[in-house]
Amino acid sequence: MRKAVVDWLALLGVSIMVLAVPVVVLGGLGVLVWSVLDDDEELQELSDLYRLCGKNHEGFGETAPYGGGGPHPLVLFAADTDFPAHATDGQNGEPTPKDVQLVACASRPARASENVSESCTYVGGETDSSGFGGSVTIDQYPGKVDVTVYEARTGRPVDKFRLSGPDKVKCENTVLEGTKSHDAITAPSTSDYVKRLEEYVTENTKP
Repeated sequence: MRKAVVDWLALLGVSIMVLAVPVVVLGGLGVLVWSVLDDDEELQELSDLYRLCGKNHEGFGETAPYGGGGPHPLVLFAADTDFPAHATDGQNGEPTPKDVQLVACASRPARASENVSESCTYVGGETDSSGFGGSVTIDQYPGKVDVTVYEARTGRPVDKFRLSGPDKVKCENTVLEGTKSHDAITAPSTSDYVKRLEEYVTENTKP
């Protein structure tokens, strides 16, 4: 009887192992299939490259290698948005996502100085405590932006530089109704970014 029980347990163990193997294999296949599908779908739009501007600066292995002379297709992301502020293939066109070699990430504008460079005041804002129309004041501060250029394939930082916004900008003639007094920081224009990034697009690979 004891031998029969042992034999039965042994048989049960074999059965468990036999059943377990397909589960492990299927599980592995599941991971494999998921990995293939994910790799195929993760880079479909230029906006997907915004991942390089995240905390871990994860690259995309399917993008073009960064090497040799230009052009080096580049995409710029600014102000914490995944909408490309600028994208170029280096030949007056826009690159496809997998042709991109460099991704430039610009920080939000920060004050370059604590001194107000321009103060714009508008009459007719929110009513004050007396019930009469008040005023809206917008204090301008000169801004600065840090830009880091990453290799799209590896996420390796290629270079870093800083751009400055104008010292001040001309006050608008009017403001929208409901606008409240606030501070404003000047920021570089798109042409400022394009001019500075041109060297990364056209020149030889930076080590």
